[in-house]
Amino acid sequence: MGRLSHLGGLLALVLAVVGADHPLYERTSLEEAGVSQVDTDSREVDASYFLPRDTVPFHYFIQLTTNIHANVRTFRATTEIYFNVVNQTSKITMHLQELDIQLTELYRIPDNFGDPVKIGSPRVEIDTKIEHVVFKTESELPIGRYYLKVTYTGTMRNYQSGYLVSSYRDDSDTVNYVGSTHFQATLARRVFPCYDEPDLKATISLWITHHKSYSAIANMPIDSGNPDPNNAEYLVTKFRISPKMSTYLLAFAVTNFEGRYNGKMQVFARSNAIQDTGLALQAGAKILEALDQHTGVPYYDYMPKMTQIAVPDRGTGAMENWGLVTYGEPSLLFNSAVNGYRNRKRVTTVIAHEFAHQWFGNLVSPQWWEFIWLNEGFATLYEYYGTELAYPELEYWQLFNVEVVQRAFVQDASESVRAMNHPAATHDEVWHLFDVIAYQKSGSVLNMFRQVIGDENWKAALKSYLLKRKLSSAKPEDLYVELQAAIQDQNLLPEPFTVEQLMKSWTDAPGYPVLNVRRVYKTGEAILSQDRFLADKRLPVDHVWHIPYNFVNRGARSGDQLRWLSTKAAKIDLETNEDQWVIFNREQFGYYRVNYDRRNWELIIDTLLTNPATIHRANRAQLIDDAFNLARSDRLDMSVALKLLTYLRHETEYAPWAAANNVLNYFYTKLRGTPYYAGFANFVHEITSEIYATLQVTTVSEDESTLHKYLKQTVSSWACRAGNRDCLDRTFNALTNEVIEQQVVHPDVSSVVYCYGLREGSYQLLSYLVPKMVQSKNQAQRTDLINAMGCTKDAESVRALLTVIQIPTVSFLSTEKSQIVDAIVAGGREGIDVLIDYLMKNASQLLSAIGEGALNTVITNIGSHTNTDRERQLLEQLLEAVKDHVTSETVQTARQRAQANAGWYDSLEGLVSVEFYEKYATNTVY
Repeated sequence: MGRLSHLGGLLALVLAVVGADHPLYERTSLEEAGVSQVDTDSREVDASYFLPRDTVPFHYFIQLTTNIHANVRTFRATTEIYFNVVNQTSKITMHLQELDIQLTELYRIPDNFGDPVKIGSPRVEIDTKIEHVVFKTESELPIGRYYLKVTYTGTMRNYQSGYLVSSYRDDSDTVNYVGSTHFQATLARRVFPCYDEPDLKATISLWITHHKSYSAIANMPIDSGNPDPNNAEYLVTKFRISPKMSTYLLAFAVTNFEGRYNGKMQVFARSNAIQDTGLALQAGAKILEALDQHTGVPYYDYMPKMTQIAVPDRGTGAMENWGLVTYGEPSLLFNSAVNGYRNRKRVTTVIAHEFAHQWFGNLVSPQWWEFIWLNEGFATLYEYYGTELAYPELEYWQLFNVEVVQRAFVQDASESVRAMNHPAATHDEVWHLFDVIAYQKSGSVLNMFRQVIGDENWKAALKSYLLKRKLSSAKPEDLYVELQAAIQDQNLLPEPFTVEQLMKSWTDAPGYPVLNVRRVYKTGEAILSQDRFLADKRLPVDHVWHIPYNFVNRGARSGDQLRWLSTKAAKIDLETNEDQWVIFNREQFGYYRVNYDRRNWELIIDTLLTNPATIHRANRAQLIDDAFNLARSDRLDMSVALKLLTYLRHETEYAPWAAANNVLNYFYTKLRGTPYYAGFANFVHEITSEIYATLQVTTVSEDESTLHKYLKQTVSSWACRAGNRDCLDRTFNALTNEVIEQQVVHPDVSSVVYCYGLREGSYQLLSYLVPKMVQSKNQAQRTDLINAMGCTKDAESVRALLTVIQIPTVSFLSTEKSQIVDAIVAGGREGIDVLIDYLMKNASQLLSAIGEGALNTVITNIGSHTNTDRERQLLEQLLEAVKDHVTSETVQTARQRAQANAGWYDSLEGLVSVEFYEKYATNTVY
């Protein structure tokens, strides 16, 4: 941004209006907002929610006074909105919600550098439905520049919207209050009247008046902090003017936190947690530098600082506000003494996600929320890829397929799912766009095209896209143009299609395809076809995806030769012997499932059973996930998917076990408590015993890799759950040694040790873990301990947990009481039975402790965990007992889930699965 001296006439006009004390004085430049006309006529939404474009903003000056230090929830503010009238109008329309306007004054900025001309005090009309405020003038305003001064009050909230209040206890057990903001997507209007649409960018000046015992931080560096001339107990913190930005990216926090600095990087946290910010500082600097180099667009060219802040009692979410990224504490704070490798991974990847937004969302924003995947898809991709660039030794990129692609497949297999581009207008419609489609699916599709065009072309395209759309907004076509330009004349795409045509087949249609491969063994050919994958049915669709594919086999390799299926079906040469397997979608780079004829599946399984390393680990994970879900959708015999699982006894890599974990959890949920469970448990023991014997489940070696820790946790959890005596004994002894001998369990194995050690233990062990949790100042550790406590099978322990959450003197964070009840439900049927008995006698008390929404969730989850006739009888008794405390929809949903479980055993899938596991029922495997 240029200096004020470069502003010419516009600067002189603004300074003439506001005087030299205005925050624009000797700051960065103002530019008129470059605003596109939003096309609302073609959208299947209520166009009344969109602002008219007769006026557009170019600057906000916000002066806000807060008393958060004293837990006063009301704030006072005056906001000056500087705008251009581009079409003559008597209505100045912007957004506003739940603010009490006290005074309005409208001024025209004259063209002759003279004094501002006061036009008057416009009438105020508020439409609460569409959250518009209209400032009406007596006569129409000519085209020109104006500013509107609005004085008002507002209220802070306890939940994640607008200006928020949270709290924490310091080391003297005193409650301290914290004020922070969260404006995405349509919540800035709760703090100041504004043009709250992402493409209506403007510069922002912010002054905050607060008690001198607190400090204020915001997107921009502090320009000055001086005593309030009206009250010496207060300070006025003035921040530099921001670049042009969307209103949802404005952020500030008023706290008594401490800060740590590392050059231009700074981190803030409560004083009794500031020591846990080392990883955030280190990873933040390293990831920001990696993304700088990758995009070719330096972050500090547009924003002078980067600040991260850990907000207590805010869950695990984060928000990418430009220059001031806010996090729930578990996503920013890390203490190696109490937090394990999964906590480290969460902190590192969440930072990468939010920092990716500094380019994709902040520097370039979506023209409208229907294109939110331009923000969240890139951020999800770089959550993993950005971490890979900064920390390749951690191998987090190997988690992308099992944590992103395969997760997206589950939600995207519904018939009612939306496309990546999807219209929205209301707050609820916009809010519902922040889903698996925006994040995981979009990240997967972007990664597929990244690999199609190659990294160097990808980086060139992104750099051009960012520089051309900087400080402005974009629509998908802007991205397509740059991708096309980057690969011009390289023959990377199928003729005659463009990038736009190819990508639109993925962005504009719901769902995703399954690529069917039917081999013609005698000729070495294959017939490829595509149709939409749905989880529970097969429906004909006319849509054709442009599917990039490659394949590998033991003979010919096409792994590096990319081909395209741009029709419903095609015949290709495989150059593969009839006794050799072939696998499509090498390392699962593409966002689609693959199905084969039965013979090819058998060839693959035979190889997995004899020499699994000949198939890449990513494809092994893909085969497990695809086979199971293809079988569930009646595209593949379930016996094939189950037979494939038997190779896991030889599997030593994490990714395939991660895919298998989802499959095993499905069958565990269906079979637990039934006569068929013994066979399932024996099967799990058989496939885990060989690799379990190589794992030290209660200790961690210094050179142990991150992925090996993932593997250890997954395999040992299943070994213990299946009743492996050695696993249960080791975890029980390790927990007992911590309780009695103070031999603290390493945090990298504590989740398994605490859970299964407690499962074998008594109330004595729980009475150790509960105080450990309550006394912990580390929110991530508290959550891990809560999850472990739910594992107990001891009835006395379960009742104790349900009692302790009702004791007012025990300090819990806002959601921890409901987390404890959820942990009991997830921990096993023994705990559920005790919970049901407790609820039937104490429903109103538990409702008071956890709240109505949480109680409804608990009841529906109990329905999901109901399998047997006895359990269904208990469920009906419970529903009768709590019917006055939960909604009728909850009662209906709980019954439906229990009935679905009962019907599964008579389905083809259930019959085949039960038959498979019954073969293991008589095995003596323990």
